[in-house]
Amino acid sequence: MKITDNRFLFILILSLLVWLFVYHDALLAMVAIWSRSDTFAHGYFILPISLWLLWRDRVNLQTSAIHPTWLALPLLIISLLVGLFAFAADINVLRQLSAVTSLIFVIWMLVGSTLVWRYKFPLMYLLFAVPMGENLIPWLQSITAWFTVFFLHLTGIPVYVDGLYIQVPTGMFEVAVACSGIRYLIASAAVGALFAYLTYQKTYKQILFFLFALTLPILANGIRAYGIVAIAYYSDMKYATGADHLLYGWLFFGLIIMLMFWIGGFFADKPLIKSQPEINNANKLCQQSLTAKHYSIALCTVLLLATSVWVMKSVPTTQNVYHPVVAEHNHEKPLANSSWGIHFEDALQQNYYVKKSGLEVFHATYGNKQQQGEMINWQNVMHNHDSWTVVNNINFLINNTPVSLVHLRDFSGRSRSYLYQYKVGNYFTTNRNKAKLMQAWNSLSRQSDFSDVRAISLNNMTNIDTAKEILETAFVTDFFAENLPKKVELP
Repeated sequence: MKITDNRFLFILILSLLVWLFVYHDALLAMVAIWSRSDTFAHGYFILPISLWLLWRDRVNLQTSAIHPTWLALPLLIISLLVGLFAFAADINVLRQLSAVTSLIFVIWMLVGSTLVWRYKFPLMYLLFAVPMGENLIPWLQSITAWFTVFFLHLTGIPVYVDGLYIQVPTGMFEVAVACSGIRYLIASAAVGALFAYLTYQKTYKQILFFLFALTLPILANGIRAYGIVAIAYYSDMKYATGADHLLYGWLFFGLIIMLMFWIGGFFADKPLIKSQPEINNANKLCQQSLTAKHYSIALCTVLLLATSVWVMKSVPTTQNVYHPVVAEHNHEKPLANSSWGIHFEDALQQNYYVKKSGLEVFHATYGNKQQQGEMINWQNVMHNHDSWTVVNNINFLINNTPVSLVHLRDFSGRSRSYLYQYKVGNYFTTNRNKAKLMQAWNSLSRQSDFSDVRAISLNNMTNIDTAKEILETAFVTDFFAENLPKKVELP
Protein backbone atom coordinates (compact mmCIF):
# COMPACT_ATOMS: atom_id res chain seq x y z
CA MET A 1 0.00 0.00 0.00
CA LYS A 2 1.28 3.46 -0.91
CA ILE A 3 1.97 6.07 1.73
CA THR A 4 -0.51 8.33 -0.10
CA ASP A 5 -3.38 5.86 0.36
CA ASN A 6 -6.35 7.71 1.90
CA ARG A 7 -6.95 5.04 4.54
CA PHE A 8 -3.38 5.19 5.71
CA LEU A 9 -3.40 8.99 5.69
CA PHE A 10 -6.48 8.90 7.93
CA ILE A 11 -4.68 6.64 10.43
CA LEU A 12 -1.55 8.80 10.30
CA ILE A 13 -3.46 12.06 10.79
CA LEU A 14 -5.48 10.58 13.66
CA SER A 15 -2.31 9.42 15.41
CA LEU A 16 -0.65 12.80 14.93
CA LEU A 17 -3.70 14.61 16.32
CA VAL A 18 -3.64 12.46 19.44
CA TRP A 19 0.11 13.07 19.76
CA LEU A 20 -0.54 16.80 19.41
CA PHE A 21 -3.15 16.66 22.17
CA VAL A 22 -0.76 14.81 24.51
CA TYR A 23 2.11 17.25 24.01
CA HIS A 24 0.35 20.52 23.22
CA ASP A 25 1.62 22.10 26.47
CA ALA A 26 5.22 21.18 25.67
CA LEU A 27 4.93 22.45 22.09
CA LEU A 28 3.45 25.78 23.19
CA ALA A 29 6.24 26.19 25.75
CA MET A 30 8.77 25.42 23.02
CA VAL A 31 7.36 28.12 20.74
CA ALA A 32 7.35 30.59 23.64
CA ILE A 33 11.07 30.01 24.16
CA TRP A 34 11.74 30.52 20.44
CA SER A 35 9.94 33.87 20.68
CA ARG A 36 11.79 35.27 23.69
CA SER A 37 15.27 33.79 23.26
CA ASP A 38 17.69 34.74 20.49
CA THR A 39 19.64 31.58 21.29
CA PHE A 40 16.78 29.35 20.14
CA ALA A 41 15.08 31.57 17.55
CA HIS A 42 16.25 29.13 14.87
CA GLY A 43 13.61 26.71 16.16
CA TYR A 44 11.03 28.37 13.90
CA PHE A 45 12.92 27.11 10.84
CA ILE A 46 13.51 23.48 11.86
CA LEU A 47 10.11 22.03 10.94
CA PRO A 48 9.93 23.87 7.57
CA ILE A 49 13.44 22.62 6.75
CA SER A 50 12.51 19.02 7.60
CA LEU A 51 9.37 19.27 5.48
CA TRP A 52 11.38 20.76 2.62
CA LEU A 53 13.85 17.86 2.81
CA LEU A 54 10.93 15.45 2.46
CA TRP A 55 9.42 17.49 -0.38
CA ARG A 56 12.61 17.46 -2.44
CA ASP A 57 12.37 13.63 -2.46
CA ARG A 58 8.60 13.62 -2.97
CA VAL A 59 8.68 11.41 -6.09
CA ASN A 60 10.10 8.50 -4.12
CA LEU A 61 8.02 9.32 -1.05
CA GLN A 62 4.73 9.27 -2.95
CA THR A 63 5.46 5.88 -4.46
CA SER A 64 6.88 4.28 -1.32
CA ALA A 65 5.30 1.27 0.35
CA ILE A 66 4.57 1.25 4.07
CA HIS A 67 5.36 -1.73 6.29
CA PRO A 68 4.27 -1.00 9.89
CA THR A 69 6.56 -2.36 12.57
CA TRP A 70 6.51 -3.13 16.28
CA LEU A 71 10.25 -2.38 16.61
CA ALA A 72 9.67 1.20 17.74
CA LEU A 73 7.08 0.25 20.39
CA PRO A 74 9.57 -0.13 23.32
CA LEU A 75 11.19 3.18 22.38
CA LEU A 76 7.81 4.90 22.20
CA ILE A 77 6.89 3.56 25.65
CA ILE A 78 10.20 4.81 27.10
CA SER A 79 9.71 8.21 25.48
CA LEU A 80 6.18 8.51 26.88
CA LEU A 81 7.40 7.51 30.36
CA VAL A 82 10.14 10.14 30.17
CA GLY A 83 7.55 12.68 29.09
CA LEU A 84 5.29 11.70 32.00
CA PHE A 85 8.18 11.99 34.45
CA ALA A 86 9.13 15.37 33.00
CA PHE A 87 5.49 16.52 33.30
CA ALA A 88 5.42 15.57 36.98
CA ALA A 89 8.74 17.35 37.64
CA ASP A 90 8.06 20.34 35.36
CA ILE A 91 11.26 19.63 33.42
CA ASN A 92 10.27 21.50 30.28
CA VAL A 93 13.27 20.63 28.11
CA LEU A 94 12.88 16.91 28.88
CA ARG A 95 9.17 17.03 28.11
CA GLN A 96 9.85 18.83 24.83
CA LEU A 97 12.51 16.27 23.94
CA SER A 98 9.99 13.54 24.71
CA ALA A 99 7.49 15.23 22.39
CA VAL A 100 9.89 15.18 19.44
CA THR A 101 11.18 11.64 20.03
CA SER A 102 7.63 10.33 20.50
CA LEU A 103 6.66 11.87 17.16
CA ILE A 104 9.59 10.12 15.48
CA PHE A 105 8.70 6.76 17.06
CA VAL A 106 5.01 7.09 16.15
CA ILE A 107 5.93 7.72 12.50
CA TRP A 108 8.40 4.83 12.65
CA MET A 109 5.71 2.41 13.87
CA LEU A 110 3.22 3.48 11.23
CA VAL A 111 5.39 3.68 8.10
CA GLY A 112 8.02 1.03 8.88
CA SER A 113 11.78 0.79 9.29
CA THR A 114 12.75 0.99 5.60
CA LEU A 115 11.05 4.30 4.98
CA VAL A 116 12.14 5.83 8.30
CA TRP A 117 15.74 4.86 7.64
CA ARG A 118 15.65 6.56 4.25
CA TYR A 119 14.32 9.77 5.82
CA LYS A 120 16.19 9.52 9.11
CA PHE A 121 17.87 12.91 8.76
CA PRO A 122 14.69 15.00 8.20
CA LEU A 123 13.17 13.25 11.23
CA MET A 124 16.24 13.52 13.46
CA TYR A 125 16.72 17.15 12.42
CA LEU A 126 13.54 17.93 14.37
CA LEU A 127 15.59 17.50 17.55
CA PHE A 128 17.20 20.88 16.84
CA ALA A 129 13.80 22.44 17.53
CA VAL A 130 14.12 21.51 21.21
CA PRO A 131 15.59 24.51 23.11
CA MET A 132 18.35 22.66 24.95
CA GLY A 133 22.03 23.23 25.59
CA GLU A 134 22.01 26.01 28.19
CA ASN A 135 23.58 23.63 30.71
CA LEU A 136 26.75 23.95 28.62
CA ILE A 137 27.06 27.67 29.42
CA PRO A 138 29.34 27.38 32.53
CA TRP A 139 31.66 25.01 30.64
CA LEU A 140 31.72 27.31 27.60
CA GLN A 141 32.47 30.32 29.82
CA SER A 142 35.48 28.49 31.28
CA ILE A 143 36.69 27.44 27.82
CA THR A 144 36.33 31.00 26.50
CA ALA A 145 38.24 32.39 29.49
CA TRP A 146 41.01 29.82 28.96
CA PHE A 147 41.38 30.67 25.26
CA THR A 148 41.36 34.41 26.02
CA VAL A 149 44.13 34.11 28.60
CA PHE A 150 46.11 31.76 26.36
CA PHE A 151 46.11 34.22 23.44
CA LEU A 152 46.84 37.17 25.75
CA HIS A 153 49.93 35.37 27.05
CA LEU A 154 50.84 34.43 23.48
CA THR A 155 50.79 38.08 22.35
CA GLY A 156 52.59 39.37 25.45
CA ILE A 157 49.69 41.24 27.08
CA PRO A 158 49.94 41.12 30.90
CA VAL A 159 46.90 39.41 32.40
CA TYR A 160 45.58 38.37 35.81
CA VAL A 161 42.77 35.81 36.07
CA ASP A 162 40.30 35.37 38.94
CA GLY A 163 37.60 32.88 38.01
CA LEU A 164 35.78 34.41 35.05
CA TYR A 165 37.31 37.85 35.63
CA ILE A 166 40.19 38.74 33.32
CA GLN A 167 42.24 41.81 34.21
CA VAL A 168 44.72 43.59 31.93
CA PRO A 169 46.60 46.82 32.77
CA THR A 170 43.92 49.03 31.20
CA GLY A 171 40.83 47.39 32.72
CA MET A 172 38.91 44.31 33.84
CA PHE A 173 36.64 42.02 31.81
CA GLU A 174 34.20 39.30 32.77
CA VAL A 175 33.34 36.28 30.64
CA ALA A 176 29.59 36.65 31.15
CA VAL A 177 26.82 34.33 29.99
CA ALA A 178 26.43 36.33 26.77
CA CYS A 179 30.15 35.78 26.07
CA SER A 180 29.97 31.99 26.47
CA GLY A 181 29.28 31.48 22.77
CA ILE A 182 26.26 29.23 23.33
CA ARG A 183 24.34 31.05 20.57
CA TYR A 184 27.15 30.50 18.10
CA LEU A 185 27.53 26.85 19.06
CA ILE A 186 23.84 25.94 18.75
CA ALA A 187 23.36 27.88 15.52
CA SER A 188 26.54 26.39 14.04
CA ALA A 189 25.43 22.86 15.00
CA ALA A 190 22.04 23.27 13.30
CA VAL A 191 23.47 24.86 10.15
CA GLY A 192 26.45 22.50 10.03
CA ALA A 193 24.29 19.38 10.27
CA LEU A 194 22.12 20.58 7.38
CA PHE A 195 25.15 21.51 5.27
CA ALA A 196 26.75 18.10 5.89
CA TYR A 197 23.57 16.27 4.86
CA LEU A 198 23.14 18.27 1.66
CA THR A 199 26.82 18.32 0.67
CA TYR A 200 28.15 14.85 1.49
CA GLN A 201 26.96 11.37 0.56
CA LYS A 202 29.44 9.47 2.71
CA THR A 203 28.53 9.08 6.37
CA TYR A 204 32.04 9.57 7.72
CA LYS A 205 32.28 12.92 5.91
CA GLN A 206 28.96 14.03 7.40
CA ILE A 207 30.11 13.10 10.91
CA LEU A 208 33.50 14.77 10.52
CA PHE A 209 31.99 18.00 9.21
CA PHE A 210 29.42 18.06 12.03
CA LEU A 211 32.24 17.69 14.58
CA PHE A 212 34.06 20.48 12.74
CA ALA A 213 30.91 22.64 13.02
CA LEU A 214 30.90 22.03 16.79
CA THR A 215 34.60 22.71 17.32
CA LEU A 216 35.06 25.78 15.12
CA PRO A 217 32.62 28.13 16.95
CA ILE A 218 34.18 27.26 20.33
CA LEU A 219 37.63 28.15 19.06
CA ALA A 220 36.28 31.18 17.20
CA ASN A 221 34.51 32.49 20.29
CA GLY A 222 37.76 32.28 22.23
CA ILE A 223 39.49 34.27 19.49
CA ARG A 224 36.61 36.76 19.48
CA ALA A 225 36.85 37.26 23.25
CA TYR A 226 40.61 37.71 22.99
CA GLY A 227 40.09 40.24 20.19
CA ILE A 228 37.73 42.29 22.35
CA VAL A 229 40.22 42.42 25.22
CA ALA A 230 43.13 43.15 22.87
CA ILE A 231 41.25 45.97 21.08
CA ALA A 232 40.26 47.51 24.42
CA TYR A 233 43.85 47.17 25.69
CA TYR A 234 45.52 48.76 22.68
CA SER A 235 42.85 51.50 22.37
CA ASP A 236 43.08 52.35 26.08
CA MET A 237 39.49 51.09 26.64
CA LYS A 238 37.99 53.32 23.94
CA TYR A 239 36.70 50.50 21.74
CA ALA A 240 35.11 47.05 22.20
CA THR A 241 34.02 47.76 25.78
CA GLY A 242 30.34 48.47 25.23
CA ALA A 243 27.57 47.26 22.95
CA ASP A 244 29.94 47.44 20.00
CA HIS A 245 31.61 44.18 21.05
CA LEU A 246 28.29 42.37 20.45
CA LEU A 247 28.28 43.78 16.92
CA TYR A 248 31.83 42.57 16.43
CA GLY A 249 30.71 39.17 17.73
CA TRP A 250 27.91 38.64 15.20
CA LEU A 251 30.00 39.94 12.31
CA PHE A 252 32.79 37.63 13.37
CA PHE A 253 30.38 34.70 13.64
CA GLY A 254 29.05 35.41 10.13
CA LEU A 255 32.59 35.26 8.79
CA ILE A 256 33.20 32.00 10.65
CA ILE A 257 30.09 30.39 9.11
CA MET A 258 31.21 31.50 5.65
CA LEU A 259 34.67 30.08 6.36
CA MET A 260 33.12 26.80 7.53
CA PHE A 261 31.08 26.46 4.31
CA TRP A 262 34.07 27.44 2.16
CA ILE A 263 36.29 24.77 3.73
CA GLY A 264 33.52 22.18 3.60
CA GLY A 265 32.92 22.86 -0.08
CA PHE A 266 36.35 21.53 -1.03
CA PHE A 267 35.32 18.02 0.06
CA ALA A 268 31.78 17.99 -1.39
CA ASP A 269 30.55 14.75 -2.96
CA LYS A 270 28.83 14.61 -6.32
CA PRO A 271 25.05 14.16 -5.92
CA LEU A 272 23.68 10.70 -6.61
CA ILE A 273 21.25 10.28 -9.52
CA LYS A 274 18.33 8.03 -8.59
CA SER A 275 17.48 5.40 -11.15
CA GLN A 276 14.02 4.79 -12.54
CA PRO A 277 14.06 1.06 -11.64
CA GLU A 278 14.19 2.03 -7.98
CA ILE A 279 10.87 3.86 -8.33
CA ASN A 280 9.34 1.08 -10.42
CA ASN A 281 10.27 -1.51 -7.80
CA ALA A 282 8.65 0.64 -5.14
CA ASN A 283 5.44 0.78 -7.19
CA LYS A 284 5.29 -3.01 -7.32
CA LEU A 285 5.47 -3.20 -3.52
CA CYS A 286 2.55 -0.83 -3.08
CA GLN A 287 -0.15 -3.18 -4.35
CA GLN A 288 -1.49 -4.26 -0.96
CA SER A 289 -4.40 -3.47 1.33
CA LEU A 290 -4.61 -2.49 4.97
CA THR A 291 -4.06 -5.58 7.11
CA ALA A 292 -4.80 -6.44 10.74
CA LYS A 293 -1.22 -5.45 11.56
CA HIS A 294 -1.81 -1.93 10.26
CA TYR A 295 -4.91 -1.51 12.41
CA SER A 296 -3.40 -3.11 15.54
CA ILE A 297 -0.28 -0.92 15.42
CA ALA A 298 -2.36 2.21 14.87
CA LEU A 299 -4.72 1.26 17.71
CA CYS A 300 -1.81 0.50 20.04
CA THR A 301 -0.23 3.86 19.23
CA VAL A 302 -3.42 5.79 19.96
CA LEU A 303 -4.06 3.85 23.19
CA LEU A 304 -0.54 4.49 24.46
CA LEU A 305 -0.85 8.21 23.80
CA ALA A 306 -4.30 8.32 25.40
CA THR A 307 -3.07 6.42 28.47
CA SER A 308 -0.31 8.96 29.02
CA VAL A 309 -2.97 11.71 29.08
CA TRP A 310 -4.95 9.81 31.72
CA VAL A 311 -1.86 9.35 33.92
CA MET A 312 -0.92 13.03 33.59
CA LYS A 313 -4.39 14.02 34.78
CA SER A 314 -3.82 11.99 37.97
CA VAL A 315 -0.68 13.94 38.96
CA PRO A 316 -1.66 16.40 41.76
CA THR A 317 -1.19 20.09 40.97
CA THR A 318 -0.86 22.65 43.76
CA GLN A 319 -2.79 25.89 43.37
CA ASN A 320 -0.67 29.06 43.65
CA VAL A 321 -1.90 30.72 46.83
CA TYR A 322 0.94 32.81 48.25
CA HIS A 323 1.34 32.94 52.04
CA PRO A 324 4.15 35.33 53.02
CA VAL A 325 5.98 34.75 56.30
CA VAL A 326 7.22 37.67 58.36
CA ALA A 327 10.04 37.79 60.87
CA GLU A 328 8.93 36.67 64.31
CA HIS A 329 11.67 38.16 66.48
CA ASN A 330 12.95 41.65 67.13
CA HIS A 331 16.43 40.72 65.96
CA GLU A 332 15.09 39.79 62.52
CA LYS A 333 14.33 42.41 59.85
CA PRO A 334 12.27 41.35 56.79
CA LEU A 335 13.85 42.19 53.42
CA ALA A 336 12.20 42.66 50.04
CA ASN A 337 15.22 41.75 47.93
CA SER A 338 18.42 39.81 48.43
CA SER A 339 21.71 41.71 48.46
CA TRP A 340 23.52 38.70 46.99
CA GLY A 341 20.90 38.09 44.30
CA ILE A 342 19.14 34.91 45.38
CA HIS A 343 15.90 34.88 43.42
CA PHE A 344 13.01 32.40 43.44
CA GLU A 345 9.68 33.24 41.82
CA ASP A 346 6.14 31.89 42.35
CA ALA A 347 6.84 30.28 45.74
CA LEU A 348 3.84 29.19 47.80
CA GLN A 349 5.56 30.65 50.84
CA GLN A 350 8.70 32.74 51.10
CA ASN A 351 10.64 34.25 53.99
CA TYR A 352 13.66 36.50 53.62
CA TYR A 353 15.17 38.46 56.49
CA VAL A 354 18.43 39.77 57.92
CA LYS A 355 19.59 39.15 61.47
CA LYS A 356 21.12 41.72 63.75
CA SER A 357 24.49 40.03 63.20
CA GLY A 358 24.22 40.74 59.45
CA LEU A 359 23.41 37.18 58.43
CA GLU A 360 20.76 36.98 55.70
CA VAL A 361 18.35 34.04 55.72
CA PHE A 362 16.20 32.84 52.80
CA HIS A 363 13.54 30.12 52.78
CA ALA A 364 10.94 29.31 50.10
CA THR A 365 8.37 26.51 49.82
CA TYR A 366 7.05 25.11 46.53
CA GLY A 367 4.61 22.47 45.42
CA ASN A 368 6.33 19.65 43.53
CA LYS A 369 4.00 20.52 40.67
CA GLN A 370 2.34 23.92 40.76
CA GLN A 371 -0.30 25.56 38.64
CA GLN A 372 2.28 28.26 37.93
CA GLY A 373 6.03 28.29 38.48
CA GLU A 374 8.50 25.71 39.78
CA MET A 375 11.36 25.54 42.24
CA ILE A 376 14.04 24.48 39.74
CA ASN A 377 14.14 26.53 36.55
CA TRP A 378 16.40 28.99 34.73
CA GLN A 379 14.85 32.04 36.45
CA ASN A 380 15.45 30.81 39.98
CA VAL A 381 19.08 31.27 40.96
CA MET A 382 21.14 31.13 44.15
CA HIS A 383 23.00 34.35 43.31
CA ASN A 384 23.09 37.06 40.66
CA HIS A 385 25.41 35.68 37.99
CA ASP A 386 25.83 39.11 36.39
CA SER A 387 27.17 40.64 39.61
CA TRP A 388 29.13 37.77 41.18
CA THR A 389 31.59 35.12 40.07
CA VAL A 390 32.10 31.84 41.95
CA VAL A 391 35.56 31.61 43.52
CA ASN A 392 35.09 28.39 45.49
CA ASN A 393 32.43 25.74 46.08
CA ILE A 394 32.60 23.20 48.92
CA ASN A 395 30.18 20.35 49.67
CA PHE A 396 29.95 18.89 53.17
CA LEU A 397 27.42 17.56 55.70
CA ILE A 398 25.44 19.32 58.41
CA ASN A 399 23.48 17.00 60.70
CA ASN A 400 24.02 14.23 58.12
CA THR A 401 22.44 16.24 55.32
CA PRO A 402 24.35 17.65 52.31
CA VAL A 403 24.91 21.39 52.01
CA SER A 404 26.96 23.48 49.61
CA LEU A 405 29.10 26.46 50.58
CA VAL A 406 29.69 28.96 47.75
CA HIS A 407 32.24 31.77 47.97
CA LEU A 408 31.66 34.75 45.64
CA ARG A 409 33.56 37.81 44.50
CA ASP A 410 32.21 40.77 42.55
CA PHE A 411 33.78 43.12 40.03
CA SER A 412 35.06 45.49 42.74
CA GLY A 413 36.66 42.71 44.81
CA ARG A 414 34.01 42.39 47.53
CA SER A 415 33.42 38.90 48.93
CA ARG A 416 30.31 37.03 50.03
CA SER A 417 29.63 33.45 51.08
CA TYR A 418 26.39 31.54 51.23
CA LEU A 419 25.23 28.09 52.28
CA TYR A 420 22.26 26.38 50.62
CA GLN A 421 20.28 23.17 50.43
CA TYR A 422 17.18 21.74 48.72
CA LYS A 423 14.66 19.70 50.72
CA VAL A 424 12.22 17.51 48.76
CA GLY A 425 9.96 15.70 51.19
CA ASN A 426 12.44 13.88 53.42
CA TYR A 427 15.21 13.97 50.82
CA PHE A 428 18.05 16.50 51.01
CA THR A 429 20.39 17.50 48.19
CA THR A 430 22.38 20.40 46.73
CA ASN A 431 22.05 19.14 43.17
CA ARG A 432 19.34 20.86 41.10
CA ASN A 433 18.85 17.88 38.78
CA LYS A 434 18.46 15.42 41.65
CA ALA A 435 16.01 17.79 43.34
CA LYS A 436 13.95 17.85 40.14
CA LEU A 437 13.96 14.07 39.83
CA MET A 438 12.91 13.63 43.46
CA GLN A 439 10.09 16.12 42.99
CA ALA A 440 8.75 14.01 40.14
CA TRP A 441 9.16 10.76 42.07
CA ASN A 442 7.41 12.18 45.16
CA SER A 443 4.52 13.45 43.03
CA LEU A 444 4.05 10.16 41.19
CA SER A 445 4.48 8.01 44.32
CA ARG A 446 2.45 10.49 46.46
CA GLN A 447 5.11 10.55 49.19
CA SER A 448 5.15 14.34 49.42
CA ASP A 449 3.73 17.26 47.46
CA PHE A 450 6.04 20.02 48.75
CA SER A 451 9.69 21.05 48.52
CA ASP A 452 11.90 23.73 50.06
CA VAL A 453 14.95 25.74 49.17
CA ARG A 454 16.87 27.35 52.03
CA ALA A 455 19.99 29.46 52.13
CA ILE A 456 21.94 31.67 54.52
CA SER A 457 24.54 34.28 53.54
CA LEU A 458 27.30 36.38 55.07
CA ASN A 459 28.81 39.50 53.50
CA ASN A 460 32.45 40.66 53.33
CA MET A 461 34.05 37.37 54.40
CA THR A 462 37.44 36.98 52.76
CA ASN A 463 38.33 33.88 54.80
CA ILE A 464 36.21 31.01 53.52
CA ASP A 465 37.00 28.78 56.52
CA THR A 466 35.70 31.41 58.95
CA ALA A 467 32.62 31.92 56.78
CA LYS A 468 32.02 28.16 56.76
CA GLU A 469 32.13 27.99 60.57
CA ILE A 470 29.75 30.93 61.07
CA LEU A 471 27.29 29.84 58.36
CA GLU A 472 27.25 26.22 59.53
CA THR A 473 26.25 27.26 63.06
CA ALA A 474 23.60 29.67 61.78
CA PHE A 475 22.22 27.08 59.33
CA VAL A 476 21.61 24.59 62.14
CA THR A 477 19.91 27.26 64.24
CA ASP A 478 17.60 28.45 61.47
CA PHE A 479 16.69 25.26 59.65
CA PHE A 480 17.10 22.26 61.94
CA ALA A 481 14.52 22.89 64.62
CA GLU A 482 12.49 20.09 63.01
CA ASN A 483 13.23 16.37 63.17
CA LEU A 484 16.30 15.08 61.38
CA PRO A 485 15.73 13.67 57.88
CA LYS A 486 14.92 10.06 57.22
CA LYS A 487 16.77 9.97 53.91
CA VAL A 488 20.27 11.28 53.36
CA GLU A 489 22.21 11.93 50.16
CA LEU A 490 25.97 12.40 50.38
CA PRO A 491 27.27 15.43 48.47
